[in-house]
Amino acid sequence: MFGADKRYLSISINEGVIKVVQATSAGVLEKVARASFTPTANGDDAVRTLKSLLVSFNRKSVVVCTIPANAATAKNIEVPSTDPEEIKSIINLQASHHTPYSKEEVLISFMNLGVNAANNTRLLLVIVHRDMVKERISVLEKAGLNADKIIFVPEAQARFYSKALNFKKETPACGVVDFSLNTTSYMVINKGALVFVRSIPVGIKNFMESPEGVGKLQEELKKSIDSFTQEDGSDVPNAYVVTTDLEAVHHILPALKENLNSEFIPNPFVNFIKGPRALRQKLQSDFGDDSFLDVIACAVMAAKCEVNLMPEEMVLKKTVERQSREATKAGVAAVFIMVLIGAMIMSNIYFRDAFLNKNLRAEFAPQRIQAQELQERMNKAKVVRSYIKDRMVTLDVIHELYAMTPHTIYLNSVMMDEDGTVTIDGISDSMSQVFSYVKALDDSAMFQEAKTKSTATKKDNGKDVATFEIEFKVINLKEPA
Repeated sequence: MFGADKRYLSISINEGVIKVVQATSAGVLEKVARASFTPTANGDDAVRTLKSLLVSFNRKSVVVCTIPANAATAKNIEVPSTDPEEIKSIINLQASHHTPYSKEEVLISFMNLGVNAANNTRLLLVIVHRDMVKERISVLEKAGLNADKIIFVPEAQARFYSKALNFKKETPACGVVDFSLNTTSYMVINKGALVFVRSIPVGIKNFMESPEGVGKLQEELKKSIDSFTQEDGSDVPNAYVVTTDLEAVHHILPALKENLNSEFIPNPFVNFIKGPRALRQKLQSDFGDDSFLDVIACAVMAAKCEVNLMPEEMVLKKTVERQSREATKAGVAAVFIMVLIGAMIMSNIYFRDAFLNKNLRAEFAPQRIQAQELQERMNKAKVVRSYIKDRMVTLDVIHELYAMTPHTIYLNSVMMDEDGTVTIDGISDSMSQVFSYVKALDDSAMFQEAKTKSTATKKDNGKDVATFEIEFKVINLKEPA
């Protein structure tokens, strides 16, 4: 009913009572336990109690720690933005307005309730004192557990009942009243999400021990309804789901209905969980004076809850540890793959070599001799080709010079060294033609590094002429046909 099956260990440490539940996200309840402890400054008694409870539980489960409604402040607010990053910035600035503590003393998280007609985002802001969370985390760590998520109990409870009762977005607002040992949680669910919560300091223990507890409960429920009307501005729910069918609770429902003019319908949470029948009966008999909805809902709906009150430094630490583990796994996998590929290549080479030795080499031995003879002939042909090519170099150079030399320039000699350096000397009608000729040689696809070694002017048949000596290198020789 609740989606993918994953095991969670949900732990509540509150008001001298520790409750532990092991359940899956599919709604299957596996183990429950409860014990009282004496609160101390160092939490040693809580640690001992938790260790004794955890003996039969699976410690490898995902660990979630619960923060009840009476330990946090929840406010329904609007922010003038729809951008997630901008919303976070606004929340960080506004948080101090909703609590007497400084920003450094509190932890903040929120639920997105959607965008209204004015394009403002409605949020359920949750604020808790940092020390309260750190105390719980410390107890868990001393007991050998690392919390993976710190969940706000009312959000998990609202999501649990929204899923269980198949609430849709068009479903009218509905109230949920969860009676526990010392407190009562008043919640309002609208469009499948928690929009309001108030903790009432009256629990099952109070109205079982004294009739005055019922009157105080009625008074506090009336205050809760008024607070919801002022804060949310919506109509008050006409009906409330009661999460337990304990006999003491049944006795007070008629009075609540009459005084608050609303329906109170028992619909126990045990009806929506799976598991051994004996375990479900144990919740109603042995633990009937208290509600286990807080820990069960947090286990079943942990993956869906938006509010996470884990300190940022611990989130960062867990992120680094997770990335380190993933990097290690990736490295091991890469080494394994490389070894596997190497083994495959080596085995392939081995078997191929064995096949060649036994079959192909013996079969194609005559062809191999012919191939060797052909290779020798090709080597001889290459030698002859290289010889011919070297002899053609001079002709190629002269042919290129003939094509590039203008009629006004006369070459007296052309000399080429073994390294391909060519030196020419000649005469020209003017010195400017000499420089143009040098540039043309340097731009040629066959020559490079053309430069004048010497220039001079002299009389030739009574006419002034320019004599020159130019040097360049051959870089591109034509292949012989």
